[in-house]
Order: sequence, then C-alpha cells, then structure tokens
Amino acid sequence: MTTQVYSLDLRVFRWINRGFNHPVLDQFFNLLADGKFWTPILLLIAVLLVWRGSEKVRVWVLLTLFSIAIGDPLICNPLKHLFDRARPFEAVEGVRDVSPGPAGNRWQPAVRISGIPEQDIQHGRSMPSSHVANATAAAMSARLVWGPALRWPWAFVALAALGRIYTGDHYPTDVLASVPLAIFYTWLIGQAANRLWARWGTKFLPKLTARMPSLLFRK
Repeated sequence: MTTQVYSLDLRVFRWINRGFNHPVLDQFFNLLADGKFWTPILLLIAVLLVWRGSEKVRVWVLLTLFSIAIGDPLICNPLKHLFDRARPFEAVEGVRDVSPGPAGNRWQPAVRISGIPEQDIQHGRSMPSSHVANATAAAMSARLVWGPALRWPWAFVALAALGRIYTGDHYPTDVLASVPLAIFYTWLIGQAANRLWARWGTKFLPKLTARMPSLLFRK
C-alpha cells in the first residue's frame, strides 16, 4: 500500500513539476515562495492593517500572526524532523528544481535538473510544507473571523501548494498533509483566543468587548 501511494505521489509530482513548464511560471512561483522578498512586505502590510483596519481586520491579522508564530516553529518544524523526508530534488532523478537566483539577481530563478543521487537520501525537511501551512493559517483565520462564505483566500493556499510542487521542493502528499494540519491548529488557537477574550476582554477593554463580544464569526 505504501509503495502504491508513493508511486501515485511521484506520478502526480512529475506531472506538475515537468508537465507544464514555462519561464513565466518559473518566475511567478519562484517569487511567490521567496520568503526574503515577502516577509518585510507582509509585516509592513500587517502593521498598516492593525493601525488603520477595522476591528475584524485587526483580529484576522493578529490571529494569523499568532497561528504562524506558533504553528511554524512549534508544530511544522518538529514534524519536519520527525518525518525526516528528503525533498524531491534531493532524492529523485530528473526533478526540475526552481530556486531564487544569486543575492544580486533573485528575480531571475535558477533552474537545474537533479541528477541521480549519489547515495540513498534518507533525511530531509519535506513534510509538512511550512509555506502551505502558513498560507492555510491565514485563510483559516479569515474563515474564523468572517465565516465560511469567504472562500477566495483559499485560492492563495492552492497557489502556494501548486508552487511548492512546481519548484521541486515538495511532493503532493507534503502539501496535502499541511492543509488539514494548519486548519486544525489555527482553529485551536482561534478558540483559545476567543475564550481568553471572553474572560479578560470585559475586564481590560469593556467598551470594545461590548461592541465585539466574540472575536470569531457567529451565525
């Protein structure tokens, strides 16, 4: 059964990784996954939204930040070490590895085709995908705040998942496992935050609590 799952996983991976390549897609997915580029921009946007946004927007930003700050280092990273799965470009021949170019030219992705591994690679950090988990945390936070009718943020999760396979960094099962994982821990963090708000908000921020008795969406 495990062999059959891996065989299907690898087939789907190769179809995405090698099936529809284009220089525009190389640039797009390379930029989409470039943490050094996006982190300062997203942090600046988060500060602006907390400063100027509505109460719900502020809750969404803070819940997203808490979920990423807890989920990435305390959940995803330990699981990467637990599963210890090598990335596709490390363990599989013929993988199209798309990565940022040199420091002075990160806009131009570096593309290489992996060769035959010199030895059986048994260690790595492929599962789960932190990129996909973090995107899922943001989308799930939006769902918790605005309700299930808000669906468009999940398009970014799909793009992040597709991009991590396209660039050769993750197998389909890596990104598929990351989505429910992040949904679960973001939900837990949201429920905990809401309980704390109900308990302590009336004491420290009574006017705000009167306007917003719950941080999360209620029917």
